[in-house]
Amino acid sequence: MKSLYSIKFIFRIISLIIFTTFVYAGIISAAEPVKTPAGTQKTAPAAKETQPKEKVSPLLDPNDPKSILYLDTKGKLAALAGAVLPKDRYGLVDWAKAVKDKVISPRPSLDPKEEEMPAMDMNVVIEAKSDFVNDVVYPHYMHTWWLKCEVCHPAIFVPAKGQNNMTMSAIVEGKFCGRCHGKVAFPLADCNRCHTQPKKAAKK
Repeated sequence: MKSLYSIKFIFRIISLIIFTTFVYAGIISAAEPVKTPAGTQKTAPAAKETQPKEKVSPLLDPNDPKSILYLDTKGKLAALAGAVLPKDRYGLVDWAKAVKDKVISPRPSLDPKEEEMPAMDMNVVIEAKSDFVNDVVYPHYMHTWWLKCEVCHPAIFVPAKGQNNMTMSAIVEGKFCGRCHGKVAFPLADCNRCHTQPKKAAKK
């Protein structure tokens, strides 16, 4: 009997040693989750947030020159899309060229009964204060396509030679030509649009 018990005891000892060896060798894991190297763990891809595209009615599409946005109350084309109008080198609408090329024909007034005054064809040379800058040629003809005389005279410009002490700094501040240019007319950065007449030889 003692030999039987001793055999059982030895068998248990050997089983315990083998089990312990396997555990420490990593063959048997004690209910630990399998670890994956950092950065290699696969995660479910996040669902992309998709914003519904704004539906634009073809009748109200500002990119379509035939859109209802550009029609008058009679259904006729009242305004032109920007793509139709000529552009200057800055990509801005060249309104003067649009008139010259007869792309547009400005009305003299919103009042249909008001009599149209013809544009005044007169250029005024404004001498630049610097000897290194061309003089300015002011064309009344183009300006009087859009404006009446009283819009500028006498509030902005005194209609007399030498009575307007114009400077570029004042124009940049919104005075004189700066009342329109840089706002609704071409920018002041386009110097050669105004300074077109070469100066005479400087007096010695």
